[in-house]
Amino acid sequence: ALKEGNRIRRMKLENGKAPRSSLHHLGRFWLESLETLGEDGVFILAVKEGGRISIERVDMRSNIILGEIWPMFAQCIFCSGTIRPIDAFSEVIGLDNFVGKEFPSPYPLENIRTFLLRDVTTRGEELPEQMAIRYVNAVDIFLSHMHGRNAAIFASSYRVLQKLIENGLTDVIRERGYTLFMERSDMHGDEAKRVLTQFKEMGRENKSAGILCGVMGGRFAEGADFPGRELESIFLVGIPFERPTVRTKLYIEYYRRIFGEERGRFYAYVLPALKRASQALGRAVRSTEDYATFILGDQRYGRYLELLPDYVQRTCIETSVSGLGSML
Repeated sequence: ALKEGNRIRRMKLENGKAPRSSLHHLGRFWLESLETLGEDGVFILAVKEGGRISIERVDMRSNIILGEIWPMFAQCIFCSGTIRPIDAFSEVIGLDNFVGKEFPSPYPLENIRTFLLRDVTTRGEELPEQMAIRYVNAVDIFLSHMHGRNAAIFASSYRVLQKLIENGLTDVIRERGYTLFMERSDMHGDEAKRVLTQFKEMGRENKSAGILCGVMGGRFAEGADFPGRELESIFLVGIPFERPTVRTKLYIEYYRRIFGEERGRFYAYVLPALKRASQALGRAVRSTEDYATFILGDQRYGRYLELLPDYVQRTCIETSVSGLGSML
């Protein structure tokens, strides 16, 4: 495959075209995969997607590979709003000698409200219909007190989001007079940009309001900024733990061998999920002048509160779905 791929690349180059060849890429993939055969921390994964099968080489040895790179630099500075806990971050990336410093968030606490719902959870393989209905009721109460301001609902997965839709989520949103903006797993870049622009404009115009529905870890819950009235409240449905797929299990098993039983599961499974949740919450507060209301829609957030942003920890009040309305 590599030999034939090289021939195709030469032929394209002679014809003034970009020397690309899928066959050459496939040949290199298999040769490089053979070189890592038997290496602890590297595996080949085949995933069936519709009528296609994709093959991927996954290297989990971040601490080893990156640990060999850092000594090449005189100094490195790592700065992020979701880098905590610093010890966990340094161990995963193979950083032995470092000085860590945490700084408090600058946001005034009087501008932020956080409520943790103690009687809902997405725990389990499937979300029961009764629990989905309870979530939809909680969203209804939430929206009834937002007074026509832009809000976002970020679910732990598309599977959970779909379950909420099947149990009346979109009906509740429209009945409350909001315009619905829905993220899809197959959404292309141009469409996503258009949806984002329209949603933001609704908040700035101060005439009507929109609800942005998506998933934690998705394109709208990470990377996008919503300053001012563009987004003023966020409802998190569940905690975005990875499903127990082959990939997830292999990561947990490897990290447990490297970092120990407890820390291994924490680094591979718990911490990534809470970082995704933290990223989603951070969409609504981009300056000291922003106001935000957060709903932590899963009782398990109480167990992991210290892994969320400090402005969430310091303003969090526990309540129930039935008691949420009086709190808002």
